[in-house]
Amino acid sequence: MNKKIKMNVSILLACLMLTGGVTQVRSQAQEDEPTNPDEVTVQTTTNQLSSDFYRAVIIDGQYQIGASASSNNNLSSAANSRAFEEGLLRISKQVFPTEQYFMQEGQIIDEATMTSWLARESATNPEGLNPALPEEDAETQSSLEESLASEESVDPADDPEDVTEEGAEENEQIVTNVQSTPIYLSQVAEKNLMVETEEGFALGGIVLGLAMNSTYEYTDADGVIHEQEISVGEMRERGRQFANIIVGRLRNTEELRSVPIVVGIYRTAPSDEVVGGTYVLDGISREGNSVTDWTENNEYRIALPIIEASDQSDQYAYFDNFNNEIINFFPNLNGISGEALYIDGGLASLNVEIVSQFYKQTEITALTQHITDVSQRTLPEGVAIEIKVISDAGVEAYLGRPAGATQYQSHIFKK
Repeated sequence: MNKKIKMNVSILLACLMLTGGVTQVRSQAQEDEPTNPDEVTVQTTTNQLSSDFYRAVIIDGQYQIGASASSNNNLSSAANSRAFEEGLLRISKQVFPTEQYFMQEGQIIDEATMTSWLARESATNPEGLNPALPEEDAETQSSLEESLASEESVDPADDPEDVTEEGAEENEQIVTNVQSTPIYLSQVAEKNLMVETEEGFALGGIVLGLAMNSTYEYTDADGVIHEQEISVGEMRERGRQFANIIVGRLRNTEELRSVPIVVGIYRTAPSDEVVGGTYVLDGISREGNSVTDWTENNEYRIALPIIEASDQSDQYAYFDNFNNEIINFFPNLNGISGEALYIDGGLASLNVEIVSQFYKQTEITALTQHITDVSQRTLPEGVAIEIKVISDAGVEAYLGRPAGATQYQSHIFKK
């Protein structure tokens, strides 16, 4: 839809959080008239790549970046960032079909608010969602690193033993309290779903992703970094609490009182894992200040091939067969790895990377054709599959098949 449409001003206020004056929206009938600096032109992308994707809303010819884009580094890995986004869109499509809704990056939670919410609650930041440290520790937490740094530069002969012991005890107590008060929430992602009406575009729904830490790192009095696991049960309970608080805050805006808000709770994978995390819960608030209808999601991701044999190894035999046939064809490949997503016990998607030493187009072409043949014979039917052939120069070839399809589409990139 490439035409310019008049947008409902009250909903635009909610979606874009415009606070000053009344903004005029330019309609197609006004195209030939002199441009008013306060006019806003709204349109959407004409093409929809597939029903798996939303068409995007564009304001004044520009794609609107959301506040969460500036804080993606809060997630522990690139794999988590991809899984966080991918899973949130999957949850969104269950409530807001791509044929009826248009997507806009979140414009309601601004960057300052996002930063405040992700921090600890304190006297200076009452909006912080992560739990506050005990008051005495909040005042002295920063002294821990300072004292550790100063100890390295102090001559022990000039440092009385009783003072050293007293300082060590104080630091140990600070660390104990920090350890028992983890940072639970690391990221909030917001998506706005728009609908087209006779008067223009209106905000039809909000989707929020809450990324919850599975581990928490803290530093002890000796400067050693420790990792503390956060149980799934505690993470779920905290996630529900945060969801209700955030929904309640959004409902304080008049235009958002009855807008459906979907919330997904994402469990972040530890930073040393090569695969991302998964969504463990999702729910919806159709109105009111709380999220209801929570659904527990049975999802997990796994890195392939399996290095250590287990009772479940046979479940992933398809990848071993695929791997062996590719390696036997081109024995000089550097490696083949995969990331599989399982939902409710069944394979939902598979992403594969094949690292090649070859650079000649004829070699890449032969390899790509062989991968297509082997994939059709060995990989499960009906699931979404993406395969990349990469080298030091970047992506050499791509093969893909959407869920439900039988044929692979491929592309070899020219140098």
